[in-house]
Amino acid sequence: RHLQRHLRQHVQRHWQQRLQRPCCRALGTSSWACLETPNPNVKKFEWHSADPLSPFPEVAGVLSHARGRLLDLEGVRDVFICEGDASMAPWLAVTRTGGQDWEELSKCVHATLESAVPLESVHVNSAVPTGSPVVSQQGDAATQTQADIGDVEADIGEVLMHRIRPSVQADGGDVHLVRWDASIGQVVLELRGACRGCPQSAVTLQETILRALQHFVPEVRSVVTEEEEYDEATADPSADLPWAHNGEPAQQEIRDMAATGTPFFSTFAGVRLEGAKLRRVRFMSRLQLAGRSPGHIFVSCQDCKAKRTIEDPKDLLRVDKGNFTRNAAVAICPTCCVLISD
Repeated sequence: RHLQRHLRQHVQRHWQQRLQRPCCRALGTSSWACLETPNPNVKKFEWHSADPLSPFPEVAGVLSHARGRLLDLEGVRDVFICEGDASMAPWLAVTRTGGQDWEELSKCVHATLESAVPLESVHVNSAVPTGSPVVSQQGDAATQTQADIGDVEADIGEVLMHRIRPSVQADGGDVHLVRWDASIGQVVLELRGACRGCPQSAVTLQETILRALQHFVPEVRSVVTEEEEYDEATADPSADLPWAHNGEPAQQEIRDMAATGTPFFSTFAGVRLEGAKLRRVRFMSRLQLAGRSPGHIFVSCQDCKAKRTIEDPKDLLRVDKGNFTRNAAVAICPTCCVLISD
């Protein structure tokens, strides 16, 4: 009974959402609605039909052609496509270059989509496939045949597909399973669409994705994103940073740094470490901001399982507050610290 009630509620919500979608073509406007995302540099453009009860169109191949034309637009840096199936509206996420005005860029994107995806070129899905959900052309590797991967990785893929990706895709993003490292219990993900460079991505990663995976797959100990080369011209310098602390023995170096003026702080209220408390710190990892100015750094220790948040790390490096070393260390537990530098 509980399952039947849950399914009825799910179906009701689904059709209520479709009935509430604006009928853009009927109002004489674009078939593509421009939606906000948590990432200020990304907009989600979703197909809207004049008839809210009609199936969504099949635009496989058409959007791939449109992507090339969109990338030719001045001010467009990246385009991520999620084509969906009969129960999901096709959509794409457009990433702008830094400083580009969204009002003008959105008009250009709309015009390009309308010309590249005319109504007569699309085909309507007539039925919802049974079995596994249909994923985008750039779908998650977790939906591939599971014969060659372990049971834990298969479970991770299932959680990503059914518990995480729907909510992430609703905000114009997506996640892709890169690999599962069973030796340390680490899941490595690739962020796509609006998730890339989003100021909220670190929160989503640690507070939403990690908790969901650990609830359904107890073997998971940590979640990190695949490291990408930092491009100062295009990346969001204010995006929050996840940091997997892997402390190395550095007791003498820590003492030398403290003696030459490097400040050591506790994560609790920014209190400075001195005396006996400072002498207990023996392990250190190094984080270079490289021009970034994140609002938060989310630190997780693989050994002691400590999870700490460092707020406004750039403030710890300010010369006008007496820090002339361009370094600052923050203790995340009695024996470990993270050295932050510009």
